[in-house]
Amino acid sequence: MRFWSGQRRHSLSGRLVLLFLATAVLVVVLVGGSFGKVFRDHFENNVRPHLVQYIEYVQHDIGTPPDQLRAAELAKRLKVDIYIVSPEGLWSSNGQRLKISELDFEHSFLQDGVEYGFSRNHNEEVFMARTGDTTLYFDIPNLKGERKGNALVPITILLLVLFGLYHLILRLIRPVNILIDGVRRFGHGEIDHRIDLNRRDELGELADSYNEMADDIQQMLDAKRQLLLAISHELRSPLTRAKVSLALMEESSQRQELAKDIGEMESLIEELLESERLTNRHQALNRQPHDLNAVITDLLQQHFADRPIIQKIPSESITMELDGPRIKLLLKNLLENSLRHTPDGAQPPELTVVLQGGSVMMTVKDYGHGIEAEHIPHLTEPFYRADASRHRETGGYGLGLYLCRVIVEAHGGDLAIQSEVEKGTSVIVTLPL
Repeated sequence: MRFWSGQRRHSLSGRLVLLFLATAVLVVVLVGGSFGKVFRDHFENNVRPHLVQYIEYVQHDIGTPPDQLRAAELAKRLKVDIYIVSPEGLWSSNGQRLKISELDFEHSFLQDGVEYGFSRNHNEEVFMARTGDTTLYFDIPNLKGERKGNALVPITILLLVLFGLYHLILRLIRPVNILIDGVRRFGHGEIDHRIDLNRRDELGELADSYNEMADDIQQMLDAKRQLLLAISHELRSPLTRAKVSLALMEESSQRQELAKDIGEMESLIEELLESERLTNRHQALNRQPHDLNAVITDLLQQHFADRPIIQKIPSESITMELDGPRIKLLLKNLLENSLRHTPDGAQPPELTVVLQGGSVMMTVKDYGHGIEAEHIPHLTEPFYRADASRHRETGGYGLGLYLCRVIVEAHGGDLAIQSEVEKGTSVIVTLPL
C-alpha cells in the first residue's frame, strides 16, 4: 500500500493517519476496558443471581443423587447438553465426553454450599454446579458461536470506519500535493503555471493566494524583460554612431581602446538579447537536422583558424536536431573562455566530442589557473564573476557562461563545470540525440 512507503510515512497525510489510528486503538482499548468492567459488574449484580436460580431449578428437577433419565428428558426439553460427573463416572445427555481439563471458569463463586462456575470453551457457554463429589455441567447450544459473531460485528464495523476515514483524510490532504507540485513547477521556470483547486477552505484560499503571487511575479518578470530588451535595442543606435565616428579617427592607442570598449558593449548587448530570447517561454529554437562535426569544423575555421586548439572529434558524422547558429555561439563562448584563461606556455585548450549512449558529450578543457570550488555553482548565473575586479584583464561581464547554460537547457541538455586550482577547467555539455 502506498501509505506505508518511506515518503508517505513522513508526509503530513501519513502522520495524520497514523495519529488517527493510534487514537482509534487507544479509544478501543479504553472503551473495551470500560465495557469489560461494566459487564463484570452486570454479571455480579444481575446475571449471577438468575444463573444460580436457573441452575437450582435444574438441579432440583434432576434430583439428588442425579437421575440420569430425568436429566435426559430435561436436556431434550430445554435444548441443553447435561453432563454429570460423579464417583460412578461421566454421564452425558448427548453421549459425548466433555473435556473438563480445557474449561476455564472465569466466574466461579460459592453460595449456600454449592460451587458455581461459568466458562467459555471454544465459543461454548458452560455452567457448572458442584455439590460434594457430584458436578453438573450445562452446555447451552444456542449460545455456541454467539460470542464470536458478536465480536466480529463491531470489529468489522471498526475496520470499515477506519478504512473510510483513511481515504477521507487522504482526500482532504490531496490538495497539499497539488500545491507542492505547483510551487515546484513554478520554481523550475514554468511561470505561467497556475493551480486549479476548486476548494472553499483554507487550502483553496492558499491556492488563490499562490495564483495571485504567480501573476504578480510573472508581470514583474515580463516588465523586466521588456525593459531590458528595449534598452538593448535603443543602445544599438548610439553604438552605430560611435563606430562611424571611430572609423573617422586617426590610428592611435586611444582609438584602439575605444574600439575595444565598443566591441565589448556590442558583445554584451548581443548576449543580453540572445539570453532573453532563449529564456522567453514563447521563443522556440530553430531546430533542423545538422551534422555536428560540420558545425564544429565551420566554427573553428571561421573564428579559431589561427588559434591553438586541440580537436578530438569522431570521424563519423553525428546528425542531430539542433539550432546550428546557437550551438556555434555556445562553443564559441566556451572556446574563447578557455583561450582567455590559458596562460602563456601552457598546453592549448582541447575540444572533445564523444558519443555516449543516447547523447553527445562535448568537453572544452583548458590548463589554466582553475577556479575555486566555492565559485563553481555560481558561474552560470548572470553577471557573476569569481573576481569582479579583473574584468578588464580577462574580458566579459559574466554573461557568457549564463548564455551557454541557457542554450544547452533550451536543447534539453545539461552543462557541468569541473575545475581544480592550478590544473585547469573543463566545461562538459551533454545534448540528447
